[in-house]
Amino acid sequence: MHAGVRGWDAAACRWGPAERAAGSLNAASLREERLHLSLLVSSGWRTINFRVVPVVRRKLGAPALEGAQQMPGFPEGSLRRILSQGVDLVPASTQLWRTSTDYLLTRLLGELGSLQGHRLDSLSILDRVNHESWRDGGRTDGLTFGHLKTVLLWASVLFPAPEDWAELQGAVYRLLVVLLCCLATRKLPHFLHPQRNLLQGSGLDLGAIYERVEGFASQPEAALRIHATHLGRSPPPRIGSGLKALLQLPASDPTYWATAYFDVLLDKFQVLNIQDKDRISAMQSIFQKARTLGGEES
Repeated sequence: MHAGVRGWDAAACRWGPAERAAGSLNAASLREERLHLSLLVSSGWRTINFRVVPVVRRKLGAPALEGAQQMPGFPEGSLRRILSQGVDLVPASTQLWRTSTDYLLTRLLGELGSLQGHRLDSLSILDRVNHESWRDGGRTDGLTFGHLKTVLLWASVLFPAPEDWAELQGAVYRLLVVLLCCLATRKLPHFLHPQRNLLQGSGLDLGAIYERVEGFASQPEAALRIHATHLGRSPPPRIGSGLKALLQLPASDPTYWATAYFDVLLDKFQVLNIQDKDRISAMQSIFQKARTLGGEES
């Protein structure tokens, strides 16, 4: 093993107004034993506070990551290649270290960016909507970029077909249905360690965040600040009846965490737009099962 700064610890980024000039490096946090340097970077429309931490690279892989190598939605062989690099160690205290998968997740995002479609575009849009609308310009606590990044990774697995990402509006709604489900069930699984819930212990008002996200999904024009003539031929999606009941289903039955279930949610928003007959049949089967269980009102 050897130590070195591999890059930025993305999970430690704080978005919002800065108290110092962009480009300044603050070492005061080291005197407070916070184990990081604080660096401000201007992105044009906001200032990002990066926390720079030392990293110990480990060549050994983690057994818990082996199952993730079989996930669809990524370029062939990319998951195995990236996950074989192993996890990192970052400071947990002045004496202890903890494992970190941040670098692996960043590499996976890069692989998604190499694919055709609007995967990263949809993440960028929701990141800005989250900052400006859901978090009132960074003045209130809320979802982090790490949360949204995890949502995209799961959405890419749940919607591996290229046609799912060919159109920007549909791509954004693929992230939205996953995010709404996670907020409704109060569970966002870590992408590489699904037993870990990234929303647990966050201290966030998940009910209030859900209402904001649902409001955007129902009427996106206000948050996006776009003119009506830019909406295209199709009207903006609107929420159909029974959405909240549907969103609760994975909490009681984990088998609903599957493409067919999320296709049902997309159909509720009228943005499904797929031609695969087998996939449509699977969606209809899930919908009928939900109605039988009384989870959806026709």
